[in-house]
Amino acid sequence: MPRSCSPLHVVSDVLGRASIAITKDVYGHLMEEDKRAASAAISGALLGRPAPLAPNGTEEAG
Repeated sequence: MPRSCSPLHVVSDVLGRASIAITKDVYGHLMEEDKRAASAAISGALLGRPAPLAPNGTEEAG
């Protein structure tokens, strides 16, 4: 599964899986960067820090 903006529960439903757990177990490793970005955004919001810069030097959306 290529990276997409689709939430895992949507992907799981489209694939006809009875549980999101199977989809997470198979594809969850692809979401590690998303988890890091979300953590950084939440930390920045709570601590009043600006959003980190993406590798191309622009502010990350999130």
